[in-house]
Amino acid sequence: MSEGRLQVWCATPSSSGGWGPVTALAELAGRMWDTTPVYFHPTAPAGPLRKAVAMLPRRRRSDRQLLLIAAQPGDLLTVARADVLAGRFEQIGAWIIDSFWDERIPLFARTRHLVDRIWITDVELMDRYASATTAECGWLPWGTDALAALPRPATRRDIDVLRLGRQPQAWDDDSTTGEALATNGIRFQGRFPQLDDGLANQQAVRDHLGRSRVVLASGNLASPTQYGHPTRDYLSARFTDAVAAGTLIAGARPACSASDLIPDEAWIDIDVTSRARGLSAIMDAVRGHTDRTVAVLRSAALERLDWRYRLEQIRRDLDVASPTLDRELSDLRGAALHHRSLYPGLPL
Repeated sequence: MSEGRLQVWCATPSSSGGWGPVTALAELAGRMWDTTPVYFHPTAPAGPLRKAVAMLPRRRRSDRQLLLIAAQPGDLLTVARADVLAGRFEQIGAWIIDSFWDERIPLFARTRHLVDRIWITDVELMDRYASATTAECGWLPWGTDALAALPRPATRRDIDVLRLGRQPQAWDDDSTTGEALATNGIRFQGRFPQLDDGLANQQAVRDHLGRSRVVLASGNLASPTQYGHPTRDYLSARFTDAVAAGTLIAGARPACSASDLIPDEAWIDIDVTSRARGLSAIMDAVRGHTDRTVAVLRSAALERLDWRYRLEQIRRDLDVASPTLDRELSDLRGAALHHRSLYPGLPL
C-alpha cells in the first residue's frame, strides 16, 4: 500500500448547521490522513469557463491523492482548476453525498481524465452513474461517528421524545405535539436553535440525541421540503446519528436500500398522517427504552454504520495508507465486541 499523501477537499453550499454532518465527515477524514481539509462553498452553478477547463487533459504525479467530498454531483467541477490539471495529484476520488441529484452529473464526468473514482450514497443509482461517467463507481452509504458517541452514558436521558429536523405536517407543530405528549407524562423537546457553525451544530445534535429515548424523524418523501428530492427517498444523518446514540426513531422509514443498514429494532412505525394514531406507539417505545435498547442500537452502529468503514474502502481504492485509520478501526471493532459481551444474544 502506498505511503503517498492524501488531501481532503469538501464542497458544500455553506458551512452552516445543516451541512454539519458533512463537515464533520471531512474533519474525520482529514484526521485519518493527518491533513487539514480544504473547504469550498460554491455560491452559484459553475460557469462556462470552469466547464471548459474541466474538459482539458490532466497530468499526474506519483505521491499525492485527492479525496473530494462533494455535496452533489455538480460539485465535481471543484477539481477543474489549473493546479489540478498541472499534475498536483496522481488519483482523484470523489464521494458524492447527495448522489440522488443524478441529473446534475456534469458533462466532463463522461471522460475519466479528471476524476478516477466516484462513490455514491444511493446504491439504486449505481447503473446510472456507471453509464453517465467513465470513472470506477462504488457505493459508500451514509454513516455516523459511532466511536464519538460512545462516551455518552446509556442512562440520564432527560428527554423522552426529541423533534429533529423537518416533520410530516401532522407532527410539525411542536406546541400541539408537546401538549399531547405531556398529557401522557412524556417529556418533549421541540426544535432547538440551529447554530451557524456546522461542527458546533453537529455536536449539539449529538448531545440532544444522547439525552433522548425517541427521536421524531421521517424520510424526505413523508416530510417534503424545497431542498429535498421530490421523488427519491434517502438516508440522512438524523437516522444514523440516532442509532449511534442509542435512540429509537419514530416516523416513516425511508424507502431506500441504505435504510436496511439501520436495525429493525431502531424503527417505530407510526402513522405520520395522524398524531392521535401515532401517540400510542411512541409512548410504548419511550417506556420500553432500556440499557439493552441502547446496546442493540450502538452495536449496530459500531459494526456497520461508522464512517471509518467507508474510509477504509476509500483507502483500499486509492491505495493510500493510514495508520490512524488502522488504529481506530481496531478500536471500533473492539468496542463492538465489548457491547456484545455486555448483552449476550444481541441481534446480528
